[in-house]
Amino acid sequence: MKKIIQIIIGIIALGFTIVIAKNTLFTSADNRLYDDGWTAYEKGDYNTAIFYFEKIDKTKYPDVYVGLGSCYMNTEDFDNAIQNFQQAYKKNLGKGTEDYNKIRYSLGYCYLQIRNYKKARFYFKEAIKHGGSNSIRNIQIIDSLENEQKIK
Repeated sequence: MKKIIQIIIGIIALGFTIVIAKNTLFTSADNRLYDDGWTAYEKGDYNTAIFYFEKIDKTKYPDVYVGLGSCYMNTEDFDNAIQNFQQAYKKNLGKGTEDYNKIRYSLGYCYLQIRNYKKARFYFKEAIKHGGSNSIRNIQIIDSLENEQKIK
């Protein structure tokens, strides 16, 4: 009985060794960067996530544009956020899903932050057309800001 338990433990240990070796030797650098980037993102460590995401081949992992855009938006680097969300928008990442509407909304929000009201309005209207009710309030904010500029 003791010998059988030792054999089972040995087989389990061998299995773990094989899994560790496979992950270490056969996982590409992009896969590791991708996983580490999303892990940092989920922890709210946006600067670390940016570091990892910027190093990834975006042709293999195009959804990284959304992650980068979100990270830059959360660090208030709206120009870089726009650049990455634009790539996600152009590539139709998540088209037909709520995620695509989040890209539209995020673009509207970023343009609003840099005071490009025309583009902000465009993306908020696009979001509204596709069910984004949050954008209605943002268009009212844009109207108010534009009226305030006219008065000054």
